[in-house]
Amino acid sequence: APAQSPELTLKGHEEAVEEVAFILGTRLLVTGSVDKSLRVWDLDTGKQVGEPLLGHDDGVWAVSASPDGRWIASGGLNGSILVWEVGTNERELKRVPVSLKGHENVVEGIVFAPDNKTFASASWDETVCVWKRETGKMVLGPLKVGNIANSVSYSPDGTKLAAGTDKHIIIWNSASGKELLKIEQPAYRLAFTPNGLRLVSVNREDIRMSNATTGDIIKQFDAHTGDFTSLAVAPNGSKFATTSVDKTTRFFDLATFEPIGEPLEHPGAVLCVAFSEDSQLIATGCREKHVRTWTVPISESEKELEQSTQKILNKPIPDPRPRPKRAPIATNGFFDDFDPTECNNRASTTRNAKGSTIKNMVDRIFSRSSASQDQTPRPLGVPFVDVFATRGKYRTANAQSGNRDRLLKTQRPPRNLQADAGASSSSTPPAGASNVVNETAPATLQTGSTRPSSPLDVAHAPHISCFAVLARCLPCLSRSTSGSH
Repeated sequence: APAQSPELTLKGHEEAVEEVAFILGTRLLVTGSVDKSLRVWDLDTGKQVGEPLLGHDDGVWAVSASPDGRWIASGGLNGSILVWEVGTNERELKRVPVSLKGHENVVEGIVFAPDNKTFASASWDETVCVWKRETGKMVLGPLKVGNIANSVSYSPDGTKLAAGTDKHIIIWNSASGKELLKIEQPAYRLAFTPNGLRLVSVNREDIRMSNATTGDIIKQFDAHTGDFTSLAVAPNGSKFATTSVDKTTRFFDLATFEPIGEPLEHPGAVLCVAFSEDSQLIATGCREKHVRTWTVPISESEKELEQSTQKILNKPIPDPRPRPKRAPIATNGFFDDFDPTECNNRASTTRNAKGSTIKNMVDRIFSRSSASQDQTPRPLGVPFVDVFATRGKYRTANAQSGNRDRLLKTQRPPRNLQADAGASSSSTPPAGASNVVNETAPATLQTGSTRPSSPLDVAHAPHISCFAVLARCLPCLSRSTSGSH
């Protein structure tokens, strides 16, 4: 396969490029060089932004950008530290930095804390210092390490600070400066993984993955044919990159430690590397003065994750099963005109339907009342009783139960005939008239009927009066009307 080509080649420095850093939240890249300058680059145009940032009296060996993208800290070969402010429009930088003094030798490493307010530095003077960005004062240290301090790194939550030296790795509590762990192995560059559980470090010859709590070595392997020069961990935690004097940049999977893709070839020794905020781009600085940006290859674990995600997204979603249509409810009589499938009709339609049902019922009653006299009526189990003949609560006739009728008469006091004398003679049946409309069928007490009579039963008594029909139907009509409201 042909060698991968860089996306951009940034030319401007006059000496070797010792450090690169992405300014988070922007499309800017800042670089530091032995030519005593820092330069800011626009990754959209590939052009340098403004003039070089000058202020160091010696070469620049360490550069770091704050997590909020507002500040840049740089360390020089003479032990000086400068802090630069990035303008609000992401293209302006204050040309007069704040100078911090404390180290007496080369500042080899520098890094901002997650809080953006403090940063740490490592120096050849065998100390590590923590600085307050706003005031320029040292807030922790100098922490003595006993030999050259090469690099520093904060844990993602900012509670721990680690330093790599020529003999060991030391981890402190970042607030108190209390030593938490010392790992007896040299480290030229080191960095916490994004979950804070591991430390990735390189010395001049190999790569080591260590437990950040116990210091146990999880994995140790070699990768380059020359000395390691730099290390960077991708913000998404999927991989890390290393550089070497063998003129290559290599990628490794953080989960499997397997190499990713082919090495990126450079024309000279590669001195530094940094990942972009989205982990899709890296920048490298070389001894031959140039800066290059590259597309980051995808690891096997990322490919598997992408394939599984794509498989899930491409999986067809079955159409929802249609709801089975309910069978109509068997109805008769009063509900003959009701259609259960028309549930979405408007309320007005429902009210009209109820009205038509009552009207049809009354029409059937009167139509049957005027039927032919020759038609033999259907025999009824219970005879109809004349309403006017049974106006009293206990006035009823029963052809079969005369004893019960006599018993009821003995239990209630006799009526006051004088009080009833003013009643209309039309409401009193003629003497000797039977209360039973159809004497051929046995009568039953009104209070002891075996089943409630229906208004429709009136149709079987063709000679019944209209007043009796209305008296029988009015209770049903009132109940239907109250139910509709």
